[in-house]
Amino acid sequence: MEKHKILIVEDEVIIAEDLRDILESMGYEVVDLVMSAREALQVLGSEAVDLVLLDIRIKGGKDGINLAADINENFKIPFVFLTSHADTTTLERAKEVRPYGYLVKPFSEKEIHATLQMALSNFQSEQSKTQENSTEEFILQDCLFVRNNGLLVKVFFKDILYFESDGNYTKVYTQDKKFVIRAILKELESKLDQKQFARIHKSYLINLTYIEAIDSNEVHISGKRIPLSRNQYSWLINHIKTL
Repeated sequence: MEKHKILIVEDEVIIAEDLRDILESMGYEVVDLVMSAREALQVLGSEAVDLVLLDIRIKGGKDGINLAADINENFKIPFVFLTSHADTTTLERAKEVRPYGYLVKPFSEKEIHATLQMALSNFQSEQSKTQENSTEEFILQDCLFVRNNGLLVKVFFKDILYFESDGNYTKVYTQDKKFVIRAILKELESKLDQKQFARIHKSYLINLTYIEAIDSNEVHISGKRIPLSRNQYSWLINHIKTL
């Protein structure tokens, strides 16, 4: 079973470290611990994250509620607020950005577990009800658009070296950049030109144009050694001969 990936945004180091220990003991993967909205947006723009644990009072020009609004607009992932402030004014502001949960410090391990499970379950239910293949909307004949730092960025297929699966996300690699999109590798594979791209491993889909070398276990692309499934080796060799 895939581990859910959690980003913690908390400027009290002791609390952040304690949360990481608790979450990892529960089987979650903590992607990073950050203290500000700026750091959080950098992580969200480059890493696969399933849920954000977000303190309302954080360092920098934006507080947690401002950051939550950015997450809603640009990343479409669930978040749970952490706070020691449960006053009416704070709650009213928090409700406007539609959090998937609200944990008031000090909180127990049981509260954390229940809140995160409920948040992830509710988010998944919402996604299922409004299931629209996000790749349909942003894949064109020669390119796809990916979200990066709040923008939809065009990436031409000819510039993509390979795709790497990361659970419910896919990492897209070009010569000098990496993007993360919320789509599984199988969805992307069905929409790409099979003469240009090939699935050589359960976790990798490569651009055949950039192959530099092949051995029985790996394909070399731009200095990266990508695993090659045993049953794909013969197919790949024969496929290249016909190109």
